[in-house]
Formats: sequence, structure tokens, C-alpha cells
Amino acid sequence: MCRRRDVSEPWTDPAGALDAVILAGGRGSRLGGRDKASIEVDGESLLRRAVDGARSAGCREVVVVGPPRAGWEEIVQVREEPAYGGPVAALAAALGRLRSEGVLLMAVDLRNAAGVARLLASLPRPRTGVVLVDGSGADQWLASRWRTEVLRGSLTGDHRDQALRRVLGAFEPDRVVVGDDLVRDIDTPADLEGP
Repeated sequence: MCRRRDVSEPWTDPAGALDAVILAGGRGSRLGGRDKASIEVDGESLLRRAVDGARSAGCREVVVVGPPRAGWEEIVQVREEPAYGGPVAALAAALGRLRSEGVLLMAVDLRNAAGVARLLASLPRPRTGVVLVDGSGADQWLASRWRTEVLRGSLTGDHRDQALRRVLGAFEPDRVVVGDDLVRDIDTPADLEGP
């Protein structure tokens, strides 16, 4: 279980330690405005699957960015500024809560969050970051791993409505091609069907 610490408390982590940032603040417009984090797959909410997936990969701190949710005392919750300001603004909002050398960046709606987290955690420490790539060759920015210092040194200022591919792509991360099933997410009602 992640150990809770005050943000101002110094923390010396061994090299290779990881935190996780889970983005859970989208509007779910293609799902009729449903909160993706609360959607259940196999009897568990997507948020529970993502948090447990990060923990199964050994993440020390799990930071969830999105609207406040009751009953989640075991995680750190933050909100991007402004609300619904996009994924780069969400990542920037989480940076102050990270204490480990590396961070997994994941979407709340990954069907196989545990598999994504464990794969990313098992990879060698990247120079800047590593992004999983699906079978079509598309970078899956919300299934990635980063050196925290790289993000912290670059994500300052106003990042509302900026694209992750533009901001994170500038760090020239490594890429790992994986099967589509591993990085499958839930964007539409049809995505709720199947395994």
C-alpha cells in the first residue's frame, strides 16, 4: 500500500521507484456525459481497476486528477485548472504530488490498466519517457512512463487544451509496440462490449 506523506516532507527514493497519475477528469461526451471513472467492467469501477492496476505494478503514490470523489481516502485527488482544461493541464496539476523518480501516466478508462501498468513498470528506466504504441502505430500517450524530473522541469505555465502528443512528444520518448487489446480504452458505448 502507498505510504502517505505531506508534500513538503523530504523523500529519498531509490532509483526506479514509481508513482502513478491517473487522468479521470474528462466529460465522457461520447458516453452521454457519463463519468468514466464510475463505469463498471466485470463488477469493478474503471477507477478501482486503474488504482489497483497501478498498485499491482508497485506504484508508491497514486494521484487521480478529476472531480473530487468520496470514499477514496487511499489516493491523492487533485483537480486541473481550469476544470476540464485537458490532459496536459491535468498532468501539470499532479506534478506537485509526485515523489518518485518515475511516473506512470494512465487514462482511467483503460480496460486492462493492470497489464499496462505492469508492462510499463517492467521496462528499463527511460532516458525521458516511454510510450506504448498500438497495432495501428498510434502513440498511446495515456499509457506511458516518464522520468518525473523531465516533466517537472517542462510543464509550467498554462497548459489548457494542449495536446499530449505535442507537449510530451517533444521529449522524444522511446516507443514500445503492443497489441491493441492491451491498450484498449472505453470511449463509446460499443467499447463496453466484449472482454
